[in-house]
Amino acid sequence: MFRIGVALCAVALAVVTGARADNHEEGDAAKGQAAFEQRCMVCHFNDSAEKKIGPGLAGIKDGKLPSGKDATAEAVMENLNKGGNGMPAFEQMLSEEEKVNIVAYVLSL
Repeated sequence: MFRIGVALCAVALAVVTGARADNHEEGDAAKGQAAFEQRCMVCHFNDSAEKKIGPGLAGIKDGKLPSGKDATAEAVMENLNKGGNGMPAFEQMLSEEEKVNIVAYVLSL
């Protein structure tokens, strides 16, 4: 009985914590592009690795973020939510759907 309870708790925790990170698979990169162009393009190039105000994001699909971290949905979502180095935190400024779509788009660059 204890094992079943632990297993159910583990599944529930995985669903709750993983839902936000894994939603990028459900994200719509085309909608993400539109949101990126509206919110992010003022500071980031999407077609170049050159620095604008923030780093250029071209080449992320090859596996690395400009910071050198692995280009994962979790890492991109964390950057988007928390900001840093002059980038605002978008956690409260964007809907979850917008963020998931932007993550899908950024991972396609």
